[in-house]
Order: sequence, then structure tokens, then C-alpha cells
Amino acid sequence: MRLGYPAFLCAFLLLFCASCAVASDDNVPVPNKLATSIQHALDTPGTPYHLQVNCTDNKGNRSFELFSGGVTVWNRRSQINLPESARASLLTTLIERDFPGFDEIYGGQVRPEKSAAPARISCRVRLGIDNLEKSSVQMVGGDPSAKLSDLAAELLDQVEEYSDIAVTPNDLEDALVKLANKQLAPQTLQLRFVELPDRDSHSSGCILRLTGGQLSQQAYSPGQEVGELSKKPLNEAQFTRLLEAIQSAQITRLSGNMWSEDRIELEVQVLAHKKVILARRFSRLDSTAQDSAQQRFDKLIQVLRETRG
Repeated sequence: MRLGYPAFLCAFLLLFCASCAVASDDNVPVPNKLATSIQHALDTPGTPYHLQVNCTDNKGNRSFELFSGGVTVWNRRSQINLPESARASLLTTLIERDFPGFDEIYGGQVRPEKSAAPARISCRVRLGIDNLEKSSVQMVGGDPSAKLSDLAAELLDQVEEYSDIAVTPNDLEDALVKLANKQLAPQTLQLRFVELPDRDSHSSGCILRLTGGQLSQQAYSPGQEVGELSKKPLNEAQFTRLLEAIQSAQITRLSGNMWSEDRIELEVQVLAHKKVILARRFSRLDSTAQDSAQQRFDKLIQVLRETRG
């Protein structure tokens, strides 16, 4: 069928406008998308989001990390379960102070291109919501951002109001008991397990990490390979088995040096309490050691390997 020129022009304009509409949706500025997501979370109680704030001000060095569901790590030492009203208040503050429009970086100094010195940060607000992420940091040096420090202080003050209901373990053993009793949430357990084969082996090593309830792993051989990072949530059954293995190993009573055919580094941390174990073919340790501590350690390593998959 042939179209006359006016009909052809109308059809072309309709197609053009439709394509513009799609493009405009895809090109909505990120700050506007973020503001919309925050407002949607306010209108829909229970919407998950992840918020991290750390800042040094006249009240000292304070920080919190809020996970989905309200579990909040305060000053890296305690856990607070924030009520829904408090979580909504934090979102309201982010909107009222226009956090979506903040710059990613304030201040800072120009460093030599090959400088190995890490950048120093004095203040940070970071939000993850609805597959969007926004971070605004104050670098040491340069002009300070009053609006970033004011926002951070207000958010920190709001969380600190609930510090009287915080759960604070005395040591790692107490923290593990509180995890088992569900006084502490799984997100407070952090773990780093590095296993490297013997230097003459052609197989790859691996790094396993547990942070905030998320399990990540990647192949790793120093100077040879750094594999792609894969992530997945640690389900309840896996967490229970892992926690039971850590407790059964009596990890707080294990030596910092254990024996292993391969090179192993293991860090287990709950809030401010950490245990670090290095295992390898130490000459002063017997590979055939059958003492209970070595056996407990070997069983824990087996569970970690199975968790890694």
C-alpha cells in the first residue's frame, strides 16, 4: 500500500515521538531516578535499602551501616535494630537535604600519578536502593563541604538516639554465642578465607569472603591470576552450618599458626572482634598432628571449602 506525503509525514512523526519517549525514559538524570526511588521507599514501608555513613566531627569518629530490615551496625562495635519509623526518617532527611544532587567528591588534593598512597576520606554518605547507588565523600584537603558534613551529622545523630538498645558483645566468643541465639544478625559476621596451592602446583587459589550476608568468591593466584568476582546471598541453612562449624572449631582457642598442606589465611570477625589464623607447612609443626585443635581446624576448613563450592 502506498502512502501519500501527508500520511507518510504523520506516520514518521508518530514513530519519531515514540522513540523520543523511550529515549527520554532511558536518559532520566540519575539524581532524579534516585530521588524517585527514595520517595517510593518512603511511600512503601519495608522497602529495602542500604545506607552507610561515617564522618569525623566535633563528636568524634562515628559511623553506621544499615542493612535491609533495619539491622544497623553502629560504630563497628554494636548492633541496633532500627524501627521502621527511624528508617523512614533517614530517607526523609536524604530527600530534604537533596542528597541525590550532591557531588560524588568534595575537596581532595592532586596526587602524583604513580603515588601508592591511598586517598584519605574524612566523611562519606553512601546509599544503595532500587539497583541504584550514590556515594558522596569528603576528601582530606581542599575545600570542605558543609552540606555533606551537616547531612552526615544529622543522619548519625538520628541513629545514635537508639544506641541505648544496642547489642554489644564483650569478645568474639560472646559475639558467636549472640549470633547463635539470634541476638545478633547474620550481617554482623564477616569472614575472609584465602587458600593458595603450593607454589609448584598448577591449580588456582581462591578467595572467599562473607560480608553483610553476601558471599563472594574469585580465583586468585598471586602474580598469575585474579578471576572474575561472583556474588550470591548466603542462605539460612548455609549460615547455620558455617556458624556451627566456627563454634565447633572453638576458633577463639585455636593458635594463630596452624598446619596445612596449602597456604591458608582465615579471618573471622563479628563487629569489632576478630580472629586471624595463618596455616601452612610450618617446619615446627607436625603434618601428622592429631591433637584436637588441629582436627577442629581441619573440619572448619572442610566446611569452608564446601561453602565455596
